[in-house]
Amino acid sequence: MPYALCVFSAFFFLAGCAAEKPGLVVHSYPFDPGGKAVLVQHFAFNPEISTNLNKGAVQKFGELIALDIQRSLKNAGFQHPLVIAPGEESKGDFLIKGTITRVHGGDVRERRWFESFGFGATEVRATGEIVDLAAFRSVAAFSLVKQSSYTWLDNESAVRENLREVAREIAAILIQAK
Repeated sequence: MPYALCVFSAFFFLAGCAAEKPGLVVHSYPFDPGGKAVLVQHFAFNPEISTNLNKGAVQKFGELIALDIQRSLKNAGFQHPLVIAPGEESKGDFLIKGTITRVHGGDVRERRWFESFGFGATEVRATGEIVDLAAFRSVAAFSLVKQSSYTWLDNESAVRENLREVAREIAAILIQAK
């Protein structure tokens, strides 16, 4: 009986562990953003789609992800990445635009007590593209998912960290092409 209990427990633990959800990045053709002007548009986001969060805490997520992308690009040596509001006119070589499609706050109590099994995970999903403005075509498209099941942060802080991770991955698309 103890052997069966150990096997069952091990199976439950391994089957329940949260795996990292894969992201998808597709390049249409090679491009070199080095030395070029990069525009980052505020991502489209409706705070009403967020779950298990205070709607006021996520109100500016579309702007915040754009600012995080800008910060990552500046840290990587891009000259002057510029954040623009949707519809704002500006000159540039590449435009990053997207939509935040899911913001889930998870449950902090579940994360604290059952984090080994992946319960209580927060999640942010974003889709979008990088557009070559001179050629008027998409050079890369992305669909990214970030979860933070192993955190003791409150829901809003954990989701904000997910948003930063998504922004770093989007910036990495340009950094790796440089």
